[in-house]
Amino acid sequence: MSTHTDWEFFLDDPGGGAPAPAVPHRLRAAALLRTARALWLFRRRGWRGACPYLCRIRPVRGSAALSGLPPATAVRLARREILAAQLVLRAMLPNGLCLPRSLALTAYLCALGLPARMTVARGRALSTPANAFHSWTELHGAVLTDNPDVRLGYTVLQRVP
Repeated sequence: MSTHTDWEFFLDDPGGGAPAPAVPHRLRAAALLRTARALWLFRRRGWRGACPYLCRIRPVRGSAALSGLPPATAVRLARREILAAQLVLRAMLPNGLCLPRSLALTAYLCALGLPARMTVARGRALSTPANAFHSWTELHGAVLTDNPDVRLGYTVLQRVP
């Protein structure tokens, strides 16, 4: 019998593998607090205030079991946890686009002990200046908050942390 909830099978890789472990409520709560702090700094001080905080986020106490997961299992866990980080984002910055969305998920996953990286990039051939920059979250080389092929159209400017 599967340990998935009714909707989780949409987020899993079809290749199977080890199931992602459950995140204890205490770890999730601490990670959500750090995510809220990162978003608060972003709202108050912009990227210049949030970036140093994101670089300093350390895993919460008790997250050692999650930080030692194999890459495929860690990616499955991260995909399952996207909703929690996005709920904090929508509560604090309801109109947040790619930068705060990536910031929220990266802060959340780093607090859980997963080596997530936020990528900020510039479009290579975009005619609309509003779409000139984009950001997304990666974990073990897998893009989590966007289409996996997003890297093809962008030149990376910064990866944090």
